[in-house]
Amino acid sequence: MMDNLTLDYVRDTVGKNNEWRNSTLNLIASENIMFPEVSTEFYCNDFMHRYAEGKPFSRYYNGTKYIDDLESKCQEYFKAHFKCHYADVRPISGAIANLAVFSGLPKNTGKVVSNSLPAGGHITHNKMGTIARICAKEVHNFALDKENPFKTDVDESIKIIREVNPDFIIFGKSMFLHPEPVKEIREEFPEAVIVYDAAHVFGLLYANEFQDPFKDGADIITASTHKTFPGPQGGIILIKNEMQFEKNIDTAIFPAILSNHHLHRIPALLATAIAYDTLHKDYGRKVIKTAQKLAEMLAEAGYDVCGYDGKEYTYTHQVVLDVSKMGGGAVVADKLEKKNIIVNKNSLPWDKSVISPSGIRIGVQEAVLRGMSAEQIFEKLDNTLKN
Repeated sequence: MMDNLTLDYVRDTVGKNNEWRNSTLNLIASENIMFPEVSTEFYCNDFMHRYAEGKPFSRYYNGTKYIDDLESKCQEYFKAHFKCHYADVRPISGAIANLAVFSGLPKNTGKVVSNSLPAGGHITHNKMGTIARICAKEVHNFALDKENPFKTDVDESIKIIREVNPDFIIFGKSMFLHPEPVKEIREEFPEAVIVYDAAHVFGLLYANEFQDPFKDGADIITASTHKTFPGPQGGIILIKNEMQFEKNIDTAIFPAILSNHHLHRIPALLATAIAYDTLHKDYGRKVIKTAQKLAEMLAEAGYDVCGYDGKEYTYTHQVVLDVSKMGGGAVVADKLEKKNIIVNKNSLPWDKSVISPSGIRIGVQEAVLRGMSAEQIFEKLDNTLKN
């Protein structure tokens, strides 16, 4: 069978996917398209064939003068925007950014505290993922608010942190509806090392429409650059102030983890930041307002929308539904895909299985970038779910 494969087959399959995905309503919370001004010219270029091991102007290869210029300017652009000491755009994903940071931070007790998977925490922060495999003997989790388990119980979490005495504390989630209690934890633990994984909300932070982790007391921000920040797939590390173990993080990226860092991302990443600041200043606000409006409309229509805190269901790009009465997350996600609406099944804090979860997670960032309103998204979802 493999002998029969041709270039035409590959070309045809890529074309079919492009045509199909451009006709779908994509509501995957971890995906986005790039700004239209950025997607081709700044991404598909000769840099995709090249290497530039090391840091700008200190490489192990020749032929890097143009990527040195762009990469150094990209770093400086993000440092200026976030008013921070350090920015590294070499990680090729948010997970790689986490790996570099977790590898470089001090390991004294062998313990960390993070969000649990049922509470929306990312796999890299937990026992089955990166953190446990490379540096943490014990992974402890924040306590959840009993009335709203999509939020953290701050008082109980303070007790856990005090008892555990972790090497560092990790905020950030994949199912991310509310701001994290960084400020409250920093006030209680002024000497703690706090990492904020902003993979899902980086574009909202960039637009100053969500919380400010550095202002609240985080030391380090890691993020993906392709979710609410609609750039090329990749990662970034930001450090607020000079830290004694900063060099460890730097060398964890190279030579420990990466060699080639996919250079064609860099001009697209810088161009995305410039476009955000000049052409799409209201994008972050639109994303949040659209998610909030969509959540309200779904709730008014009788759907079980999660996370309500007395004011809003969400403060991010995400809306979470409990669809257990409709067959569960897997059933509903499959039903929607048959009608060209793409979401993902998602476990909720009370679920016992991530394979057969009771929820679905919706992200509106790509739909907003394509020009859709909350009303249009709701109409498509409602019509499909009710039929």
